[in-house]
Amino acid sequence: MNNDQSNHTGRARPARPLQLLVWIAAAAALAIFAAACTSDDSATSDQAENESAETSDSGDTAADSVTLTQSEGEGPDALALCFATSIDSIGRGNLNAGVDGFNECLADDYVFEFQFAPGAPPVVCPGDGCPVQDFSSVGEMRALFANEFFVASGYVATQHQLLNIDVDQDGDRADVVAYIQAQHFLPDNSVDIAWNDYAYTAVLEDGQWRMETETIIGTAFLNFQGRTVGGGDESAAAPLSMPSEVTLRNTLQDPGEPEVTYPSLFGQADDAFDEFAQMDTAAVEFPTALAQDGTPAGDLGGLYAIDLLEAAITFEVVAPAGDPFWSGVFGLFPDGKVDRYYFTFDQPHGVNGFVSDNPNLNVRIDSDTVLVVELTAGYDLQPGVSFTVELSS
Repeated sequence: MNNDQSNHTGRARPARPLQLLVWIAAAAALAIFAAACTSDDSATSDQAENESAETSDSGDTAADSVTLTQSEGEGPDALALCFATSIDSIGRGNLNAGVDGFNECLADDYVFEFQFAPGAPPVVCPGDGCPVQDFSSVGEMRALFANEFFVASGYVATQHQLLNIDVDQDGDRADVVAYIQAQHFLPDNSVDIAWNDYAYTAVLEDGQWRMETETIIGTAFLNFQGRTVGGGDESAAAPLSMPSEVTLRNTLQDPGEPEVTYPSLFGQADDAFDEFAQMDTAAVEFPTALAQDGTPAGDLGGLYAIDLLEAAITFEVVAPAGDPFWSGVFGLFPDGKVDRYYFTFDQPHGVNGFVSDNPNLNVRIDSDTVLVVELTAGYDLQPGVSFTVELSS
């Protein structure tokens, strides 16, 4: 049993804390605008001005250098199509199209602000704290702001959606709130996904709605790993390779105490209770994990059945409720208690991430041959409990 960290689940690979904050700000601000839109399909189709293709000021003639204009009668939510098109043009590498689109949709006195997370200090643009200071229009400012983050993050494409749009219109002004979900695609076939709370005010100027203020609050930001499919032997990309020899060692860390090995509790050497198996999809590698004969506490039965698959590890408590030894450790893990299971393989694994149906665990990657499953505060150890850790490469 081990004890090291409190409730912690998510990606097994090391986090990118600094870049993460930058991305949250970027994604929030970026998504903010792009996501700000779902076009009003009810707009009349007989308006020839609805969409007009224009080349950018720089003279580029790229196919997606398109400025979307509004049709008569469209409401403040029609800004969505313009912003989504503008932000994703930038995400595809066409900065000029983004500038043109934002210039079409933003009011001259446009201001936006975003927060990395609820309660974080806001960043306001235009303003002294805005990362873009040199611009000729608010549309260019917004486009440059997005482009700097996209380029720095290495995105090859983006896709933004605005969800649950709610409009409160009063004459020539309107308040709009929504959720934003933004996908940012990376060259390694992974995607950064940002979720944000979103609000903007719109004003009607000369028959056209323009965005006057925007507020974005980042609520979550995650990276999802992709997997190359087709064109080869996909089994080679499995997180765990078979056949492979694996060694299991258990440790326990009680609140306020150092981590110790299971056998050291009985005055034995740290490796005295190590268990060994060969990975096999047709068999459970450790059907009675932690069972030991001849300890000072007597013969101990197994606590878990632990099964290793190419892309998962499953645990099932096999000790009965009346077990003379394990019944004394059943119960809810307090803060500071961690039960660790070290898996050491005789060849490198390919694990980069994990998900689990039990929220009170973490997977730690100590090296290319060592994985550690950590059961943490909030885990309820009881007879019959089972959980699965799904591994990704």
